[in-house]
Amino acid sequence: MTQRLLLLALAALALAPAAFAQPVKVGFVDTDQVVIRMPAFAEVQQQLQQQQQAVGTRVRVLQDSLQTVFQTKLEEYQTFDQSAVATDDARRTRQQELLQVRGEIEQAEAQGLQYLSYTEARLLQPVLNQIDQAIREEAEAGGYDLVLPTVANNAPVFLYRSERVVDLTPAVMGRLDIDPDSPPLGQQETPPAVPGQ
Repeated sequence: MTQRLLLLALAALALAPAAFAQPVKVGFVDTDQVVIRMPAFAEVQQQLQQQQQAVGTRVRVLQDSLQTVFQTKLEEYQTFDQSAVATDDARRTRQQELLQVRGEIEQAEAQGLQYLSYTEARLLQPVLNQIDQAIREEAEAGGYDLVLPTVANNAPVFLYRSERVVDLTPAVMGRLDIDPDSPPLGQQETPPAVPGQ
């Protein structure tokens, strides 16, 4: 939210002509559209799928093991609970043990997801650096004072843009040797339906 407000404040400042002696040249880039067309992103997606499968397998094995422990403790608790020697303190202790094992099962999944999130960020960073460099080069070549993203934290940045604000997305794609009209990688166009079939 803070990032979005900062971007809007910068845009408002950049568009305030009285604050500057000359007009400010502003552009924007839809980085999501650039990313999904980059061959490096397709490689990252493939690596992430492999990591997801490996982590998923490890998490399932750990969860299965913990589930077996949980089931054993649950059966012991049920047998113990029906015995004459079961005290309230002993029951609470056994219940705490069950809750602890259940927590470990949930923690295994959370740690797997956290690892995948970290891995995704690490793998995407070089792709994002390439895009950042291309944006910087295009802005300098075109004399832009400010280049904004179209989205920040999955929320649209623009409420309005005039015709003076230029879409630099195709130019940035060109600097990265990406055809702006190409479909996103992994989402190839389907051939048109043949009539009569």
